[in-house]
Amino acid sequence: MSRNVMERALWQLCVERVAKERFRQDAVGFLGRFALEEAEVRMIVEFDVAGLQAAGVNPMLTMGFWQELAPDRNMSLYKQRLGATDEHSAGFSAALKG
Repeated sequence: MSRNVMERALWQLCVERVAKERFRQDAVGFLGRFALEEAEVRMIVEFDVAGLQAAGVNPMLTMGFWQELAPDRNMSLYKQRLGATDEHSAGFSAALKG
């Protein structure tokens, strides 16, 4: 896994308007400019924030990516995708603790 490349792609998607527009139009095509493995592209396209974090991607980047581009930007859903149970869902955090 190329964590640094995934982080670079997510950073661009969080801060660059043109990158966001290109991703919305053709996510796989946009990600083709990065040296990513097929599984890494799939994690990004499918908003697999748990998989991204398990691969070492910074939780603040996964949260920013979710808030900027996820089809449903609901933070409760973000935490569910991380594997949160009801007891984990009360507060806001970029990653689940412990």
